[in-house]
Amino acid sequence: WEVRRLVCQAIVTMLSLRTEYLQPHFPAIAEFMLNATSDPNEDVALEACEFWLTVASLEEEACTNEMYEYVGGLLPRLMPVLLRGMVYSEEQRIELLDANELDESNAADRSQDVAPIFHTSSAKRGGDESDDEGEDPDEDNDWNVRKCSAASLDCLSSMYGPEVILPPLLPGLKESLEHSDEWIREAGVLALGAIADGCSEAMVEHMGQLHPFLMAQLTDPSSIPQLKSIAAWCLGRYSHWAVDQVHAGQPDILGQMTEALMSRALDANRKVQVAMCSAFGVLVEAAGDLLVPYLEPVYRTLMQALSMYHARSLVTLFDILGSMADYLGPVIGEGSLPSIFVPPLLQVWHQLARNNPLDRISLPLVECLASTALVMGANYQPWALQTFDGAMSMIERCLMHLSTSEDNYADEEADPI
Repeated sequence: WEVRRLVCQAIVTMLSLRTEYLQPHFPAIAEFMLNATSDPNEDVALEACEFWLTVASLEEEACTNEMYEYVGGLLPRLMPVLLRGMVYSEEQRIELLDANELDESNAADRSQDVAPIFHTSSAKRGGDESDDEGEDPDEDNDWNVRKCSAASLDCLSSMYGPEVILPPLLPGLKESLEHSDEWIREAGVLALGAIADGCSEAMVEHMGQLHPFLMAQLTDPSSIPQLKSIAAWCLGRYSHWAVDQVHAGQPDILGQMTEALMSRALDANRKVQVAMCSAFGVLVEAAGDLLVPYLEPVYRTLMQALSMYHARSLVTLFDILGSMADYLGPVIGEGSLPSIFVPPLLQVWHQLARNNPLDRISLPLVECLASTALVMGANYQPWALQTFDGAMSMIERCLMHLSTSEDNYADEEADPI
């Protein structure tokens, strides 16, 4: 198998760097890579699957018409292979079930185990709303056949469009979504989310049935956490469809989505917590002011979550709250809304500053508060002095800690806080 893996790796490297050398032999190479994508050895299958991702990522001048048409002709055989590649293996399922038990044990995360991901306002990232939508819902960063298959389907759907992708994909996708095995349904939902960018307009006619299905997978208490998480992610990918339905005269759909996502905000599983936060953040970006009628119950639910979340989930929660400030604007400071969420956030901040001013969670929390205070303007005045004193105290504690610490912090390695 090692020889097969190296051959596949060499072909992918050659395809990405010197495509012209493979063009005369492309049909035979594509057939070989299609067979290798189904290889029982996962390392071989992963290297072969990279081929389809690379083909879909080639510059327009590098991918000849002959190559384009030949891969298009292979899609009826390739789509089932990619769908199978998205299903968790038996070994992965066992590991995930064990991880689910650990996640639900209520053991606190160590802050050093949490990647330093911070809230970035829409202005800072140039208004790009695609980042969260395109993120893989899996928590781990290991590149595997599942992720490569989903990424390949995503890129191929954008490359060929719905007219070419959907006919060979829909039969297998329908079978996966209706399957009694929830792990296979989970893979089907992943595939459905993967084609959201490339086939969004063509999927409109199916979303009337698919949207309630996704909501059911998310809210069903018996669903495994992986299925709930992927359903939340997929709902986020199609959030623009829900917004279009509101404009078309179905105002209740956003309320139903919000209620479904908030029902999972208090889930005991941290993977579900993170997926819900990410999906709701995408919905906030897509819906904007349309979510204003639901803000009070949303903030109350998120503050309940604040009291039960640990490090990884807290970082995502702070990011949502910052996004709500960015995309909803001054309305979050009107009426009694600020009294629901500002005092609990300040309380968490002061606890973190007192216990460990260099805790990684502190920075995303402070950035969230900064975005909130900025858009609330004068409505933030009741908490302005408390926030200023907290900021000065935190600076003092950080400087004191750094001056007395035996750790040698290099400027380029130190946490920005």
